[in-house]
Amino acid sequence: MLQNYFRIAIRNLRRNKLFSAINIFGLAIGMTCCMLLWMYIRSELLYDRHQQHARELYFLKSKGGSLSGGDLHDLTTISGAYGPALKAEFPEVAQVARLWENVIDSRILLQVKEADQPVRSFYETRGYNVDSTFFDLFTYHFTEGSPATALRDPDAIVLSLPLARKLFGNATALGKTITVGGDTGGGALFRVTGVYRDESHRSHINARFFVPMSAGWVGEFLRSRPLNFSFNNMFVTYLRLRPGADAQKLEGKFPAFMERHANKDLAAAGYTKQLSLLPVTDVHLYDKLDNVVTPTSSSTYLYILGSIALLTLLIACINFMNLSTARSVRRAAEVGVRKVMGADKGSLVRQFLGEAVLLAFAALLMAVCMVLLALPLFNQLTDKTLSAAVLLAPDILGGFVALALLTGLLAGSYPAFYLSVFNPVQVLKGRFVNAMSAVALRRALVVFQFVISIGLVLATLMIREQMQFLRNKPLGFTKDQQIVIPLRTEDAHNAYTPLRNSVLQSHLVAGAAGAMSYPGIFNPQNFSVHKAEETVAEGKHINANWVAPGFMQMMGFRLLQGRMFSEKFMSDTSGRIVVNEAALRELSIPPDKAIGQKLKWELKEQVSETYEIVGVVKDFHFQDLRHPIRPYLFFLSRNDYYNYLVVHVQAARVDEALQFLSRQWQTLCPDEPFEYTFLDQDFQHNYQAEARTSRIVSSFTAIAIFISCLGLLGLAAFAAQQRTREIGIRKVLGASVLNITAMLSKDFIRLVLIAILIASPLAWYCMHRWLDDFAYRVQISGWIFAAAGAFAVITALLTVSTQAVRAALMNPVKSLRSE
Repeated sequence: MLQNYFRIAIRNLRRNKLFSAINIFGLAIGMTCCMLLWMYIRSELLYDRHQQHARELYFLKSKGGSLSGGDLHDLTTISGAYGPALKAEFPEVAQVARLWENVIDSRILLQVKEADQPVRSFYETRGYNVDSTFFDLFTYHFTEGSPATALRDPDAIVLSLPLARKLFGNATALGKTITVGGDTGGGALFRVTGVYRDESHRSHINARFFVPMSAGWVGEFLRSRPLNFSFNNMFVTYLRLRPGADAQKLEGKFPAFMERHANKDLAAAGYTKQLSLLPVTDVHLYDKLDNVVTPTSSSTYLYILGSIALLTLLIACINFMNLSTARSVRRAAEVGVRKVMGADKGSLVRQFLGEAVLLAFAALLMAVCMVLLALPLFNQLTDKTLSAAVLLAPDILGGFVALALLTGLLAGSYPAFYLSVFNPVQVLKGRFVNAMSAVALRRALVVFQFVISIGLVLATLMIREQMQFLRNKPLGFTKDQQIVIPLRTEDAHNAYTPLRNSVLQSHLVAGAAGAMSYPGIFNPQNFSVHKAEETVAEGKHINANWVAPGFMQMMGFRLLQGRMFSEKFMSDTSGRIVVNEAALRELSIPPDKAIGQKLKWELKEQVSETYEIVGVVKDFHFQDLRHPIRPYLFFLSRNDYYNYLVVHVQAARVDEALQFLSRQWQTLCPDEPFEYTFLDQDFQHNYQAEARTSRIVSSFTAIAIFISCLGLLGLAAFAAQQRTREIGIRKVLGASVLNITAMLSKDFIRLVLIAILIASPLAWYCMHRWLDDFAYRVQISGWIFAAAGAFAVITALLTVSTQAVRAALMNPVKSLRSE
């Protein structure tokens, strides 16, 4: 019996090559999309789940804000005092580890000196200072050395395998020495004590190397200053709870802990803070924080991509159902004969479902091949490093087999039950006509397909419009032709003055000045200030930056009142500041009374400083446009110690200017590679997640439209085939090719117009919700809906017209003879 079903299925596939090809190819594309997107979603969901202690690992999260009121903000980092105190006080805490990220040095200088070889210098990213207990919490698979002892010595450095290969080739790295510059290592010599396999693709701690917490600037800081619970919030803190410990109950003890240890000092500084625990396995998708060591992602994007995967597969299934029911009239006689010969409804259902499942597994084999071919391009699209080996994982392989079975059953369900209920007497008498219910269902499914496709087109246009807005919105400063040269080592800091002086002598350069930070990157500097006549409790959080004379003018900040810092007023280093409008609003200072206003910062009663406002600049965006403009103030630096030199170059001479800057750098810092970034690119770097989502949605929208058109093409071909005699008669009576094409196309275009009416409000609601994540966003314009509708109509018309024109051009004599 099964063999007979199989033969019938193969015979039908061969007899209807076009429809079989459309069905298999459409299902294969839908499955390919589903597979690729599921591999991506799976990789996002599995972050840090490989950790041996994953169930007991928690990130210590805090909310902080001004004591005077206002919203509390989620904070990534916290004072270094909290971790040890929590371990000492609560038996539920088995171990703690702190991580310090060098947010100032975006790249860290590593230098290798081997016997009889010149010094080799490299700039590296993602190097972290961690406590010696770090590997007691996090699982890293070592290829050299042991995680138990790797961070025991103060001069230890632990490398990822890719970095070890970069520095030492295939030779053993263990015991080799490396000079680590910048604040991370302070220019000291470190000895390699371990090498681990790269875990950056599945952990939010994407480290290239680790050094002890006692090393570099942070080590000196911890040795020279007593830890407190109020300030120096710069440590990412992790806790490993004992097995069976209840994290929620432990959280319930935190308010009393804060009251005993921190609240008094926090109140004296004008702050308030709350502690909570976040499972490490949830960190990567915790989008309330922009960064936790690495940029966080959003579960919203995973829902979007998961929906696209399912909808794309659903469109392919709808194609199958539509084409199968449309072809049902051709199999009516077969069903009638089999029923007369004694076949029951169940056997017919099994046969047709079997055929559908056979098609689905043929599509699965094709889809696996497509996934293997498309994976490199997909990795480039998503910034992932997914490998073909993932396909062989039991859950993936089993899931895809189950997906093929489910797809076959879903796609073949309606055709199977529809074909199995034909009346054999009516069919064999030749009186069978396609039921209105089947026609209505096909139309409804076509509408549903295009609702999905048009919705995706609208989403793509809206995302691109928002991304274009983010790129082009005025930021309140000059971002173009600004070259940023980081100063990461002591030698580079010392070279600032001669480098700036030599740069300013060039006709290629319009300006050059130093700063501790610049717009577009994370600035950790902030503190609480209040008006001189107010108390500490009324203080407000203000971000701060230390700049060189002329920096603000070169950046193009717009002066509203007073003056900016310049060489003419070097005495401004003594407590004078320039603020933005947001700072005045936050501190309730009228703009006309800002100049001369005194502000005060107090650490304790005996430690305080007073500042005088000498200038007010128009608000500017120093963060990306997902965040509202916040209060900001500038200090004039008391020395020439800056983290960055920003050089404004002539627009048409950028390449020449870079060559000139490189020569000057090599003259002053011969042992350090010359590196630079463009300020506008640094700012746009903040929108990587949105740009990646835009690329993915655009690509899979195109695929969804293609699958929809593929099904529409099959239905148009079938409709033309069914109306061959009518077309022949109309042509004999004088109908033109245009008349016949319009006749065959209008029904499909009507369905697309209905889909536009349904998809537009749904897409508007979804896009409105997505835009809520941005403090600054575009308005949803009517032209987007008009463009998406026009695109859908034109695409459908072109698809249907190919078959309509072909049918219209047929010789009517042949058409009538075929009847």
